[in-house]
Amino acid sequence: MKFSEVLSWSGFKTWVSGPDHHAVAREARERAGSALPAGERLEDSHVVVIGEGVPAPPSRLRPDVFPGARSTTDRWLSHADNAERVLDRLNPVNAAVDAFDDRGSGKGQAMSGDWGSVAGQMACSLQPREGSGVVSVLVLGDHGLHVVHVQKSPDGRKTGPAVQYGWGVPRGRISWCRNRKDVKHGTHEIGFDDGSWVRILFPVSGWGTLAEALANSPGGSGPVS
Repeated sequence: MKFSEVLSWSGFKTWVSGPDHHAVAREARERAGSALPAGERLEDSHVVVIGEGVPAPPSRLRPDVFPGARSTTDRWLSHADNAERVLDRLNPVNAAVDAFDDRGSGKGQAMSGDWGSVAGQMACSLQPREGSGVVSVLVLGDHGLHVVHVQKSPDGRKTGPAVQYGWGVPRGRISWCRNRKDVKHGTHEIGFDDGSWVRILFPVSGWGTLAEALANSPGGSGPVS
């Protein structure tokens, strides 16, 4: 946002209130379909991040997303955004809310399988090396499950022009999907036919139809409780 825009009342309110995460999510979902493999028809999608407790993969296995799009200014703004999140967590009110929301985050393991398993590959795709400028979208097509990365503006208020395909697996390899709201609202675990599974988080509301479709995929056994 330009400084001249901040000086206006509407611009000042937008600057103070921060990014509209639902608006950014909608933009990302709209853009993600353009990166799907040829012939794949999008059925449902939602923005996604790696679930709490999932370990970080080795750097060599983490995708380098949009490396050519990061200018010095972008990197500076990304660092500033990270610092803002740290300061936000230091706010005692925010910390108390997070502590309540994260009350179950230590329950059980968050992933099963090595990095070469289906779940491990998915976990790697959701943890790019430069994560602050990326919105990841989980896309369910008529043939497969995919992760698509959409560029985010340095201030986080809108999506950028770039879209990059991240990962995919045939839909028939999805075995089950479990809602883990006891860990954190929006948390789910997805299992695959090789026995591996991983925890993910849908950070904004509206994931219900996708979670149901995942649980009822051709290779699935329905919702797991």
